[in-house]
This record gives sequence, C-alpha cells and structure tokens, in this order.
Amino acid sequence: MQRVQTQTQATGPEHYPKYLKLAKSFERQLRMGTLRVGDRLPSIRQLREQHSISAGTVIECYLWLEREGYIRAHPKSGFYVTRTPVSCPEPEGAAPPSRPVAVVGTAIQNIGDPNTASVQLGPAIVSRCLLPLARLNRSMRLALSAFDDTAVTYEEPRGNIRLRRQMARLMFRQGATCSPDEIVVTSGCTEALNLAIRAVAKPGDVVGVESPGCYENLQALEALQMRALELPHQHRTGVDLERLESAARKHRMKAIMLTSSCHNPLGSCMPDASKTAIGAFAAKHGIALIESDLFGELVFDGTRPRTLKAFDTDGIVLQCSSLAHYVAPGFNLGWIQAGRWQSEVERLKSFTNVANARLTQLALAEFLESGAFEKHVKKLRLALWRSVEATREEVLRTFPAGTRVSRPEGGYVLWIQLPDRYNGLDIQRQAAARRIHILAGEWFSPTRQYRSYIRISCGHPFEVIQPAVRTLAGILKDKHQGK
Repeated sequence: MQRVQTQTQATGPEHYPKYLKLAKSFERQLRMGTLRVGDRLPSIRQLREQHSISAGTVIECYLWLEREGYIRAHPKSGFYVTRTPVSCPEPEGAAPPSRPVAVVGTAIQNIGDPNTASVQLGPAIVSRCLLPLARLNRSMRLALSAFDDTAVTYEEPRGNIRLRRQMARLMFRQGATCSPDEIVVTSGCTEALNLAIRAVAKPGDVVGVESPGCYENLQALEALQMRALELPHQHRTGVDLERLESAARKHRMKAIMLTSSCHNPLGSCMPDASKTAIGAFAAKHGIALIESDLFGELVFDGTRPRTLKAFDTDGIVLQCSSLAHYVAPGFNLGWIQAGRWQSEVERLKSFTNVANARLTQLALAEFLESGAFEKHVKKLRLALWRSVEATREEVLRTFPAGTRVSRPEGGYVLWIQLPDRYNGLDIQRQAAARRIHILAGEWFSPTRQYRSYIRISCGHPFEVIQPAVRTLAGILKDKHQGK
C-alpha cells in the first residue's frame, strides 16, 4: 500500500537499522513461501557481498531471525529455516443494521484493577517498562525549575503556547498545516472527542461510527445522548463509501467518527485515495469528520501516514489526538484542531474545565522540544511490532482451529474472531476470574455485533503476554470440551 509523503516525512523504513530491513526481507520471503522449512540461507560472506554491508550487519540479521525462531545455525554448515510465519485469513466483517440506534450500556465490565491484575490485555495501554520514564522525570524537573510566580494562575483555555507549538509541528509531520492558535489542549483524546461531538451535534442527532470501532467513541455518544449509525469498516480501505452514500440518502448524519491510521481494533491504515474520497463525500453532504488519531506514529514500517486533516480543504475535519497512551499516560494530555468549529470548541472548553494544569503541559513541551519523542517512538515501534507479531503467532498456534486474527500495520492490538460456538463476553468473564483482562468484541459495536470476537492488547513484552495467551487457550479448550 502506498502513501503520499510530505517533504518532512520519511519515504519508508530507511531509518530502521540495516540488519532489521534485511531480516524483514527474509521474513517476507518466508511468508510468501519463497523460503521453506529446511532451506539453507546464504552464507555471511555471500550476503555481505550481495548487499555491500558489513559482516556484523549480516550477523545481527541472522541473530534476529534466530531469536524469532525462524532459523537455526548448524555448526560448520550454515543457517537453516526451522519454521515459517503462521498465516491465516483475517477476521470477517459483520452486516450492521441500517438504522441509527440509541447507544446504551457501554460501561465495560470485568476489566479489573490494572494495579492488581496479573496482566492487562484489555485496555490499549503500554507497559511501564516501555515508557520513557527517566526522560519524562527530567522533563518534569526542568518544568518545575522554569516555574515562576505565574505557576499558581490558570493557564489560558487553549493551552500552553509552548506545547501548542509542538503539537502544531507534530501535525505538520502528518501532512496538515495549522497555527498553534488553532489548537486546543485537552485532557487526553477523550475530552477532545467529547468537545468535537458537542461542537457539531446535539442530543438525538445521528453520528456515523465505524463497525467495528473504538468503544470510547460509543461511550461518548451514550453520555451525550446521540444515536449511532454503524458503518462497516473494510480491511485496509476504511469505511464502505457505497454504504455511506446510501446512509446519507436515508439519514441526516451530523458527523462521522473515523480512525484513518492504525485503526482500533483492526490495526489497518486507510489509503490516501480513500481519505480523499471520504473528504469529498463529507464536503458534498455537509457532514463533519471527527478523526481520532492516537496510534498513527506507531506504524511498524516507520512511515507516518497522512491524517484525514491533511486532505481537508474545507475545514470539515476535527482532528483529535493524544500521546497519553504510549508516552505519558499520567499527564493525560491531548489536543483538538477543529477547523470551522474552532471557536465553538474554544467556547465549550472554556466552561467545561477552564484549562489543563500548566506544569504537565510544560513538561510535555520540554519532552517534545528536546527530540526525546522521536527517539522514544523509534524504539517503541520496534518493541511493539515484535510483541504483536509474536502474540499473533502464539494465538494461531494455541487457539482453536478456525480462529482468525487481524494483521495490524501498526499500533498494538489484535482483533480475534473465534469460531461461532464461542461467546466473547463469556470468555472475558472467565479470563477476568483468572486475573487476565481482555475485551469482548461486543464492546466495539452499539448493536452488540461481534459476539464471537475478542480484542487483545499487546502493549507488554511478549514474555509477559505469552502465559496469559496460553491460559486463554486453555479456557477455550475447556469450553469446547464442555468443562
């Protein structure tokens, strides 16, 4: 899949280490069947000469493939393929109802306390060991030292200007140009989404939602007493435009809530052609597009996709973003760039919570200004890719025959379709009883579609996730045997 790049973006995964690019090329050959179990790989000397790289790079490549379990060294003989990546069909879509529904009962049950759980595979959170804690502590100390007698006064409602400048620079990386004055700092993406919905619609209005789609969007619609119209999200293409056209003729939608990069829960990215088409559709029908961009920086190949906002020429996209999930959860900071609804969002923010705390805004601004963000994301992206790939293969090895698992392009969640005999909510409850927390597929649909689906978060190192996945496999086996 190709993505149009801005001049400031990388044109591919060139910033990855050479050994990893070479290792991934071998992995692709394994997936396509070009290499099979038992095949001998080229010698270190042959690869060094073919690719004009050092012997050390080749060795690192083979060590990576060996750690992943793909190859094994035979003394005085060379490296041989021992297994190939497990592949399977991806989860199927559903046929959501064609009428809007009132959103009710979105309060998720049986997630458990993250401080007491043995492992959290439910919420999309990153393990503490993968967060830049030491660098954030330094940023906080620097922010404290910069405090003056204005520290005890309110920050302006739009947010700290230093932080808004950095957020505008992040948006420029994503292909969208905006002024810091057009950004409003929020309490994470949740407040941004709530402000966006309130700015464009009122109780009783119809809002289009992706199916499957993020349960936090549904919780916001329930709280604001709005109706949801499910729109099928197709793998790697996004919302079905034919269904959109049909829906626009039948219902007066005020907005559509979308995720174009690292979709939750599928992990796929919408191609630029689809972004252009949906933007033209929304402009034609006068429908606001509320874009949730949480994980776009975590595309595995390092190519930052352009956001819907980058294609917005009419001010109809309200982009809601946050770094809370994978940089600084405790800071809980996000932002919104609301296009033609900017003044209304500023008005709503001013009497919702006045402003966010200044200290955490200064600390996050310092973190972004220092260049630490790019270093953190580069390292995290690789760690999450390893965790997702290993967990995916573990699920396919241990779960019942017929299980389908998503193949994410980024982020760190897996969408799993179990055979029809299983009920995802029942599996969630049994897992919670064993202090393992997952999410049933029902939470990702306002009409409780996806009864045999579950979502697993892979924000921990695989050695933490693997025992939990095997416990889940045991639960599924017991259910099948009627225990």
